[in-house]
Amino acid sequence: MTLPQWYIEREEEARKMRRENADWEFINSLPPRQRAAVLLFIELGALRLAQRISGLPLEDFIELLRKAGVWIP
Repeated sequence: MTLPQWYIEREEEARKMRRENADWEFINSLPPRQRAAVLLFIELGALRLAQRISGLPLEDFIELLRKAGVWIP
């Protein structure tokens, strides 16, 4: 099964926005588990998976993403 081109383009645009707006200095200063979770979210947009990896409650993980300057739809 192939994904529609519009979906692929939309996901790439979202990934680009997350990468460009991210505060990389802040992200690189995070503990390894949280850094990995933020990076996973930036690349895949998988909020719940990234949140579980971070070990933080959802609200705290969303706040971490905001502090990191990561775009959240």
